[in-house]
Amino acid sequence: MKFGVILFFVMLILSGARADNDAPTAEPQAEISAAVRVAALQRQTVSATVRAYGVVTNDPRQIQTVSVPRAGQIAEIDIAVGQRISKGEPLLVFATSPEAASAYRQAGAALDEARAQGRSVAQLLQQQLATQSQLAAADKMLADAQANLAALQRDGAGKTVQRLVAPFDALVAAVAVHPGDRVAPGATLALLARSGAERARLGVEPEDAARVRPGMPVAIRSVFGDVHVEGQVAQVSGGLDPITQLVDVWVSLPAAALLPGSQVRGEIRLDRYTATVVPRSAVLRDDRGAYLFQVVRGKAQRIAVKTGLEQDGVIAVNGALIADAPIVVLGNYELREGMQVRVSR
Repeated sequence: MKFGVILFFVMLILSGARADNDAPTAEPQAEISAAVRVAALQRQTVSATVRAYGVVTNDPRQIQTVSVPRAGQIAEIDIAVGQRISKGEPLLVFATSPEAASAYRQAGAALDEARAQGRSVAQLLQQQLATQSQLAAADKMLADAQANLAALQRDGAGKTVQRLVAPFDALVAAVAVHPGDRVAPGATLALLARSGAERARLGVEPEDAARVRPGMPVAIRSVFGDVHVEGQVAQVSGGLDPITQLVDVWVSLPAAALLPGSQVRGEIRLDRYTATVVPRSAVLRDDRGAYLFQVVRGKAQRIAVKTGLEQDGVIAVNGALIADAPIVVLGNYELREGMQVRVSR
């Protein structure tokens, strides 16, 4: 009886062992991986910029007033506002007033009289019929008459009709008179803006204007065209424009680059330095800060970074970057530290 029980248990154990040997072996699970796109680290020059809008204007320091230092009448006008003219081209015809012409003739007669008076006193002095003081007075009268006539000649009083011409290549900024107008001495007849002296006036936010200094480079683009020129900050206003509540920044431009009145967009480059840059899509952020992934031996490695200037789709980064390891620029949202990656093209 005992022998039978023992035999039963032995057979039960052997059948269990065979069952274990016949059970299928579990296959190891495949490691999870992610498809990503990568790019190499790059070094390039980046710059902080201030963007502003404005208009091209004539440099007020290069605008000259056209006037005549005597009274007269406008006989003819040869220019119009906005016209470009070359040096020596006619501006207008000015006729001297009868009063100014009469004053010039009187000055000439006074000079002739002073000369005759001087000769007469000199003869009387030789005959001891006049004194040295009388001769001195006659000489002074002659000098005054000569000075008066010379001043009128400089003012052009001796010209009955005068055609005024452009003193330099210019843009006609304003015409203040019409044919037939009578004008006083020194009255403004026209305003000429020297060619090649245009400037862009940009309106900059007050908090940004504090960082702008003369000499900084500025990229100027036409708002309604394809013109792109490089300028330079010439002047920063010390106060706010009462209408726009912005700070005016004046930018010097290359000669004849843009027409006055052109609407422009400007980018003022504040600071420039060389930095390591990556595409903007490579940088991620969570509660631990900014980071990116680099591919090291086929696996994703998280690198904490500090970000800097951003421009043209790239951003400056600084951190414990691995120089020869590519950075993940697409598919990085799915990655975890140490995850296997597959680089796709």
